[in-house]
Amino acid sequence: MRILFTADWHLGYTLAGANPQPRLPDQRRNIDRIAAYCEEHAVDVLAIAGDVFEAQERGASRAAAYAMVDGLRAPLARGMRVVAVAGNHDRDYFIDTANIWLTAATRELGDARTARSSDLSSSNDQQQIIFRTKPDLVTVEAGGERMNFALLPFPTPYRYDLRHDDSGGVAQRNELLAKLFGEKMEELRKRSAEQRLPTVLLTHVTVTGTTVKAHRISPRDDVVIPRGSFPEFELTVIGHIHTPEQIGGAHFYYVGVLDRMDVAERDYDTRVLLADIGPQGVREITSLPLDPTPFAIVVAETEDDLAAQAKTIDRIDETLVKLVLRVPRGTYAAPFLDRARQLFPRLYGNVEMDWTDEDDTQTPAVEGLNPANVEDTVRRYLEEQQMPEDERDALMGLVHELRAKTLTEGDA
Repeated sequence: MRILFTADWHLGYTLAGANPQPRLPDQRRNIDRIAAYCEEHAVDVLAIAGDVFEAQERGASRAAAYAMVDGLRAPLARGMRVVAVAGNHDRDYFIDTANIWLTAATRELGDARTARSSDLSSSNDQQQIIFRTKPDLVTVEAGGERMNFALLPFPTPYRYDLRHDDSGGVAQRNELLAKLFGEKMEELRKRSAEQRLPTVLLTHVTVTGTTVKAHRISPRDDVVIPRGSFPEFELTVIGHIHTPEQIGGAHFYYVGVLDRMDVAERDYDTRVLLADIGPQGVREITSLPLDPTPFAIVVAETEDDLAAQAKTIDRIDETLVKLVLRVPRGTYAAPFLDRARQLFPRLYGNVEMDWTDEDDTQTPAVEGLNPANVEDTVRRYLEEQQMPEDERDALMGLVHELRAKTLTEGDA
């Protein structure tokens, strides 16, 4: 059975701020590439390891769902199945709605095989679209072979039936969720072993040993699972960390993000994982490249700087540009912004101001701090303080949330 693994699509995501940039066209470009891989390699199952959707507003969310189906039109019409778990950005109510939309859309493709699927019963091995917000073991059959998917969504109290999660605070809640995650994982392993079928674990979580932190989630809200807690499945594929990474020597992978999310990920590689799995386990596994959107940081002191840097950017019509102006305080910035929008079609977000005439007498107590960059100022200050790393990460998470909220309210 051939399975193509991917994760962290964040469909419908928009880079917010003064110059918003919708990302659905970029995401659709990479869905088209995934669809081409599915056809080229006769993929039986497309498996998505969480954070499928970002848009929640009805119009945008429906557009995201239909962009997904339209991009996957050919393999879905051929009968390919889609299996996915909910990530931390997926909302349970919307996943249920998307299940209905996607199933209806696949039946509208007009292919005879898809039309026949509308008359099938609702057992797991006959559904074409399988999204799960709670732990489940799903059996899929294709090409005369059968295998199980152990589906473990990102741990939340509702998904893992944690009823009394507020008595000990966030730390105790996360500890309990990690414990319940491990118990569910072992339960699914035992059930699969009884069926004597090869099993893939598909999940969305932070595992110890990763080199990159989870994207856009406060450390206080993350649930970290020790690598040693994972039993040996034929293959384990995880979402949540946005770079592809194999942990250890076993078949244990982070598959990576569909497309770079922002300038902080400008150097991230983007890939999918193609696996051929039979009754005896993994026969072959291959990493295939996607087409990541280019990002650039442009730092300018004059309008001539803007023009000079624009000439150095390849694929400028596709490149998402973050602008930093290094000018004296009080500089009239409107001409810079007008010129930047002309030169960089995908200028995004709020322009960062790096004032060049800060009063030395007001230099912060920690050398090198820049009051114009709030998050960097706080981060560097905290690095100078004696405190546990988890507390420092939690404080930075709160600063990031507060800063994001402040910028959103200011833009509104």
